[in-house]
Amino acid sequence: SSSSPINRKENLSPNHFKYYTNHLNKTQFNLILINCSINLMKTLYKDSVDEKDLRFFIIEVLRRSKTSIQSLQLACYYMFKLVKDEKDVASDVHLKDYKKLFLGLVILSSKFNQDCNYSFKTWLKICGIKEDDQKSNLKTLREVEIKCLGLLNYELYLNGLAYENWCNILIIYGYDFISYQIVNSRNHDENEIHWESNDASISNKLKKWKGFFGQLSINNLSVVKINFNNYYANQMDRKIFIDAKKAPVSLFSSGSRK
Repeated sequence: SSSSPINRKENLSPNHFKYYTNHLNKTQFNLILINCSINLMKTLYKDSVDEKDLRFFIIEVLRRSKTSIQSLQLACYYMFKLVKDEKDVASDVHLKDYKKLFLGLVILSSKFNQDCNYSFKTWLKICGIKEDDQKSNLKTLREVEIKCLGLLNYELYLNGLAYENWCNILIIYGYDFISYQIVNSRNHDENEIHWESNDASISNKLKKWKGFFGQLSINNLSVVKINFNNYYANQMDRKIFIDAKKAPVSLFSSGSRK
C-alpha cells in the first residue's frame, strides 16, 4: 500500500528523496547523487581521477551555486551520454581537467533547467577565481561550454517520462555501490548507509555499468517504465535490513560512512 515505508509517494517528483523510498533521508539521497557523479566521472577519466579532490570540488560547486537536485540529475544524464558515446574527454585540451567537465555540464544543466542562469563571471566567483585571473578563465569557461555542447550534439532536452526513467536508473546505479543499508523504522534519521569499499568490487561494478550504459537506448527512456521501488524491494534482506540488531559483517571490505 502507499502507506508502506518501502513504497515511494506517487505525487512526488523524482527530484524529491521520498519519491523513491521512505527509507532515505535528504542527506543520504544527496550523497548518493554525488557518488553517482563521481563514479560517472571515474568511468570517463578512468584512473586519472583523484576522488577526494573531485568530491570536494563537486560538493563545493553544488553548495555555493545552490544547484538544484534536478540540475544535478540532468548533469549526470549528460555524463551518461558521454559514457555511452565513448567520448575521450580526458585527451581533450579543454577537458583534460575533470573538474572543468563537471563544471561545464552543471552550467549547461542549470541553464536548461533555468535554475539560476548565472553569468560566466559569477560561475568563476563561485569557483573562487580572483578578478585578476578572470579574463583568461572567462575564455576557458566559454570554450568548455562550447566543447560540452558539441560533445552532446547540442541535445540537452530531458523531460517527462524520459526524465523520470533516467532518475530511477540513476538511483539504482547509486544503490549498486552501497554495501548495505540499515533501516530504523521508528526514526529514519538514524538510517545507516554503508558504502562499498573494496576496490576490486567497485572496479567490477564500474565496468558492468559502463557496458549497461553503452547498450541503453536513449529512445527507450520515453517508452518503458523503470521503477526503483521494484529494485529496492528485491534488495530486502540482501542489501536492505529493517531494524537489524547489528550490521552484517563483511569478510572482504571495511569502513563505512553515513
